This record gives sequence, C-alpha cells and structure tokens, in this order.
Amino acid sequence: MNYSVFIKSLKYFLLLFSVSILILVIYNNNSIEKEKVYSDFSYNESDFQSARQVLRKPTFIGIDKKNQPFKVMANTATRLKKEPNIFNLEKPTGEINTGKEKFFLSGDKGVFYKNVEQLEVKGNVKFNNGDEMTFTTSQMYFDFKREILSGNKRVNGKKNNSVIVSEGFKILNNGDQIFFTGKTKLKLINEKN
Repeated sequence: MNYSVFIKSLKYFLLLFSVSILILVIYNNNSIEKEKVYSDFSYNESDFQSARQVLRKPTFIGIDKKNQPFKVMANTATRLKKEPNIFNLEKPTGEINTGKEKFFLSGDKGVFYKNVEQLEVKGNVKFNNGDEMTFTTSQMYFDFKREILSGNKRVNGKKNNSVIVSEGFKILNNGDQIFFTGKTKLKLINEKN
C-alpha cells in the first residue's frame, strides 16, 4: 500500500510540476517577445540630441497685452530637440486682430520664439492692414506681447497714394504710432474728388 500511495503522489507531483513548467515557458516567451518589441522602439537620450521635428502648416495662437489674439502660421516649422521653443519657419505669415481691424505680416523665412512670443521675418517682408497701408522691407521683428513691430533695414511704406522710404521704422500700438528712423523721404499726395 505504501508503494501505491507513493506512485500516486509522484504522479500528481509530476503533473503539477509539468503544468508549472508549461506556464513558465508560456509566460517567459511572452515577456521575451515584449522585450524584443520594446527594445526595437527604445533609444538612448543621446540619439535625440540633434533630432528635429518638422511641422506642416502649423498655427501658433497667442494673446497680446490687451488680450487681443494673434496668429503665426507657416508652410513648415522646424525645431531642434535642444531648442524646443524656437521654430524656424518657411513662408511665415502673421495675423494681428486689434478689434477694429486686422494686420497681416508675411515673408520668405522666419524664426518664432514661442516662449517670449516674438517673430523675426526675413526676405520679401510685407506688413499691411488689407488695402490701405502697406510696408515692404527685407527684415522685420514683431514682439506680440509688447505690440512693437520694428526693423532697421530699408523700408518702403504706402498709405493711400502717399509714399515713404526710410532706413528703419518702429510701429507701436497696432499701427496707431509709426516712427521712421534714419534718412527718410516722404511724398504726400492729396487726393481731391
């Protein structure tokens, strides 16, 4: 009788042991596959030091000091990992809404400093309020928080039929105050109906 109890016990023990091994093999196999998947997608932090992110048709929206909205858009915006708040823009455009009217800004290239809400635009830069006032220059800076648009490159301005050419400019309060710096030529044309 002792012999049959021993055999029965051994039979149950081996059955339990084999089921345990089977469970461990299945569990281990899944974790190895998961580790393989995770290792395929895991990288060292140093791998991203020079990585860049390219955004297509981005729109950055903010509010100036008078709680009026502004938008900065571009065909593409590129940023490097080490400079997360600086975007290099291709064909940037900007829109400022004063409540009374809208102003538009465009150029070939630009840099948007998101953390301080400043925009630098270069190449064929145009600033206008639709059809009444237009300025063209090669480089311009806009500080959205302080509402100051400025440039120290030659600027051509036109309002109605009057024309101004200057070495630099500064526009405050969304076009309410315009200062021209350096040598300036002004041609006023009085239109009478």
